[in-house]
Order: sequence, then structure tokens, then C-alpha cells
Amino acid sequence: MDVCIPQDRAPRDFCVKFPEEIRHDSLAGQLWFGAECLAAGSIIMNRELESMAMRPLAKELTRSLEDVRGALRDQALRDLSTYTEKMREALRHFDVLFAEFELSYVSAMVPVKSPREYYVQQEVIVLFCETVERALDFGYLTQDMIDDYEPALMFTIPRLAIV
Repeated sequence: MDVCIPQDRAPRDFCVKFPEEIRHDSLAGQLWFGAECLAAGSIIMNRELESMAMRPLAKELTRSLEDVRGALRDQALRDLSTYTEKMREALRHFDVLFAEFELSYVSAMVPVKSPREYYVQQEVIVLFCETVERALDFGYLTQDMIDDYEPALMFTIPRLAIV
């Protein structure tokens, strides 16, 4: 996909929301195993509702891979140096489905922040930054306190933000 449809890949911005221990090289293989198991009727332990909700997507994903395999077989019998539109479309469709499945599967397994939670977190960060800037302007804090990570400062900033 990186060679055939590099500009048409499904966005994976949501991956930054995943905990660090989830992001590793074998994640794609684990996701594919999960998709095959769900498509075959398995249920993720203690996640029955999520499993049933993901099953149609897992089935569609496995069907999509069959389409990609068929397109690759046709391509292998023809010219290997060019990519047909059929192959590109099959890869695009598979990539979109895999990205959807990746987000839903990982979200079912570990807590993943919603866009609303990220927005609220950003609002708090901006509030604290503005508070620190105003406190510096008014002389409530010194730059040395901030640079030295003064412990009392960690309690002061939220209080100043409230005021």
C-alpha cells in the first residue's frame, strides 16, 4: 500500500491516542488475528457487546482482503510494473476498513480518549498557560520558580486559574 497508494492511505491520526504500550510493530498482526476471530464468531473475553458491534466490520474487512488477494493474483498474471485501478481501489477500501477496525478494536481493549476529552484537556492546558503568563506579568511567580519546577507552584497554578 505504501508503494501503490501512498497518497490515498486512510488517515491514522487516531493512533496518537493509543497508550504507548499498544503501539508496536506487531499491532497489525494482532489486529488481523482479532478480525479473523471476530469474523469467525469468537467473542472477546469480557467484551461481548463490543465484539458483537465489531463483527460486521471484521467480516467486511476479511472479505476486503479476499478482494485484494484476487486483485493481486490478476496483477501477477499481467504486468507487475504497473498497478491497475482495480487493485488500487481494492487496497484503498481495505486500508479504510482496517483503519476503522484498528480504532474500534483498540478502543474496546484499552481506554482511548475521545475527541471531546482531548478538547477539554487542551482547554485546561491553554487556561494554565494563560494563568502562568498573567502570574508572571503581575509578579505572583518568578521565572526561576517555573524553571526549577517549584513544588508549591504545582498547587498554585490551578488555584490562580480558578481565581
